[in-house]
Amino acid sequence: MDRRTLLKAGAWAAPVIVSTTVVPAMTVSPTVTPSTASVDTVGEYPALRVETVEGGALPAGTYIFSAAGFTPTAETVLTEPALPGSIEYSGADAVIVLGDGNAMSSFTVYIVTSALGSDVDRTATLTASLPLEAGGGGATVELFEPAPQLNAPSGFFGPDGSHWPTRTPWVHDAFDSVVEVAPDWGQIGAAIAAADPTSKVKVLVRPGTFAAGGGSGSTRAGDLHDVGSVGRDWRVLVTPRDGWGSVAGVGTIADGAGYAIVNLAGVAMIGVDFRATGVLVRNCRDFAIGWSTFGRLNATSNAHEGLSDVEMVECVLPDLTDNGVDRMAVRVANDYSASGVSMRGCYVAPAYKVAGSSAHCDTLQTSRSSGAGNVSGISIEDSVLFASSSAVVMAEHTQGVSLVRSAFIGGLRGTGRYPIADGLHLIEGENTLWGQPASQGDLVTGVTASEGLVLGSIRQSWQFDSVTDTVTTDVTPPAPSTGSFVVDNATYGDQDVVLGQEWYEANCPMPDAARLLQIWSALV
Repeated sequence: MDRRTLLKAGAWAAPVIVSTTVVPAMTVSPTVTPSTASVDTVGEYPALRVETVEGGALPAGTYIFSAAGFTPTAETVLTEPALPGSIEYSGADAVIVLGDGNAMSSFTVYIVTSALGSDVDRTATLTASLPLEAGGGGATVELFEPAPQLNAPSGFFGPDGSHWPTRTPWVHDAFDSVVEVAPDWGQIGAAIAAADPTSKVKVLVRPGTFAAGGGSGSTRAGDLHDVGSVGRDWRVLVTPRDGWGSVAGVGTIADGAGYAIVNLAGVAMIGVDFRATGVLVRNCRDFAIGWSTFGRLNATSNAHEGLSDVEMVECVLPDLTDNGVDRMAVRVANDYSASGVSMRGCYVAPAYKVAGSSAHCDTLQTSRSSGAGNVSGISIEDSVLFASSSAVVMAEHTQGVSLVRSAFIGGLRGTGRYPIADGLHLIEGENTLWGQPASQGDLVTGVTASEGLVLGSIRQSWQFDSVTDTVTTDVTPPAPSTGSFVVDNATYGDQDVVLGQEWYEANCPMPDAARLLQIWSALV
């Protein structure tokens, strides 16, 4: 039974009837037996009950039940008590004819919603129309609760269920094709490959866990790879059938486990729990991943047709790591470039390294390991990133950066939520928006910032085209071409100040499992 089944009535009456539910005797001619139609249930199924007002037998006549959004059949529209031979199914109608002399004072027509299929119109209804002999009234039942919608924006930094990838059908849209598969990369890949490029296609993944992946290193061949296409009317939506938390990865960052998604196009993967392990998105185009948790999340452009138009939507890395590796990265190599990578509603906890380690450990890094490629068109919106041991954002070979309504928490300010344990490197600086020294010529150009919070230092190599309503604690931030930063040390203090729990709760609530189940409940 679909858990969204809900009964909602819209009782109505013919114009000659005074009441929509009961016809007063004084308004009815002697040839009419006052009767009503009302919403009811049979078990868990939505139903319409027809009965006389005064308990006598229902009058002879034709009782019509008209469907919208589905076609009544002997398997989907039934009666209680059973009326064998009395129901005729004709197009959108189920018709019941009661003859003279019947002794029934009531009957109920119900809809077996579980037999309608997963691609049924979620606005489907059934309407009862009583014959004039019964008063001519009627009622309508909605078969399903109205589909959940995106949450309204909360104003928090991080996930709130209000963001959804572009070019991606909403999970409760009407789809041309719905395919159900096991949590198996091969089955998912086959479903994507078979998807009609002009259709809305949803791939539902049954509850379970993926087998251990081949790792999330930058050269991995991929667990899910080489499917999809650019130019589709809509991205193929891949999502758990039973919501976030019902499909998960296995392994941890520490044991080198992880998954690689390689050379995909026109696909959106939504709602998977990779919380303890790493995921690599490599050489994908027109791709989205979101409403998911990760241990680490990287994007790489180094082969095929490179990486472009990748959305990371409400990607949540909620737990700190202490293994000295970057939490998120966009990297290029082999003369390939990456363009159009966006983060919206993301939450990225820090990565700490052990004391004495020479590792460079950032929360988000954009970089080039070989060749002459660049990173361009990076957008960070409604997100929060906490300082790792080396930097919050470390940008190299990067142009065109948009920072919108996001918080970058540098120094020790974030250690009120993510304490630095004994034996780990103590953050001594506050490298918040960082990169190579400007003197080396590797400038982060074309940067815009609006309505955000940059707590910590901003390197002069970051060159801002415009800044609007953005607060920083850097007393000498780079001068933008237009606008200016609002410097506020009184509220946020220097790098040794630890923000209190009340600040976190008011600005970026902890995305624990209970909160994620709540804000992402629309997936079910």
